[in-house]
Amino acid sequence: MTERIGKSDLLSSLLLKIIACLLMTMDHVALLFVSPVSQETLYYVLRAIGKISFPIFAYLAFRGTYQTHNIKNYLLRLLVPALLLDAFGYVCSFAAGIPIGSNPLIGNAFMDMFLGVLLVYLLKRKDRFSFLAIFPFAYAFFSTFRINDQYGTLFKTDWGFFSIVLFLSFFLGKEICDFLLRDKARRDGVDENLYLVENGFFYNKVTSCVALFFVEALFYLIFRLDNAAFVLPNEFVPIGTYSTLAVLFIFLSSPKKGYSSHNVQYAFYAYYPLHLVILGLVAIGLGYL
Repeated sequence: MTERIGKSDLLSSLLLKIIACLLMTMDHVALLFVSPVSQETLYYVLRAIGKISFPIFAYLAFRGTYQTHNIKNYLLRLLVPALLLDAFGYVCSFAAGIPIGSNPLIGNAFMDMFLGVLLVYLLKRKDRFSFLAIFPFAYAFFSTFRINDQYGTLFKTDWGFFSIVLFLSFFLGKEICDFLLRDKARRDGVDENLYLVENGFFYNKVTSCVALFFVEALFYLIFRLDNAAFVLPNEFVPIGTYSTLAVLFIFLSSPKKGYSSHNVQYAFYAYYPLHLVILGLVAIGLGYL
């Protein structure tokens, strides 16, 4: 028995990735080439639209934790680009004299997704290793603490504490949803996995939308509490809050992968670091950094 495809299941994983990549590129172009002072409106619009991309990537990475057949390889595919891209950023800082704390090429979403996937993997094991989930959680939390303006934070991420809380909320939402569907099946006297197979994807994506709304509201509340604002992602209010609009794409997501091959898969993994490297070199060459 396979999952039913509903009217809201319009976007395959492939289409979601393409949309997220386009939005992300808009964000990075604005970050590197548009002045927030002299081109304030253009900067605001492009970055606000671009911020929608991260929750989409996080949602897809979360789903990937349950779909992958080799979690170690999956984690490596996230960690290696994260480290290589940071290494490139450090080289640019030393070569061009850019302060590490203000270098946008250091700290990237691959690290956020690596920490999030690792957290979810450890929690869903539900054994003694699940206690190790405290380490990716702590890494993300301490990535919000700035040492000084020259170096910035000790641990480098892109969305920091926000991203790990988002992954945790995705996980808790799925756990609650799956428990309720199994419980209803048992009470109805049918196989406990029947409703999960038939409607699990729909209810899981709805709970993911709720989780995203919850995290966005939580961090906006943190913004209102000035003494806790250090855990907010950079420019979270007002630009980052537009990432809430990712719920539209998550709700329209489909369990279908779309066209898939190893070349396509690795092309998406390569696109993030390659486009940042190219944009970064151009920005340095033209004097934008």
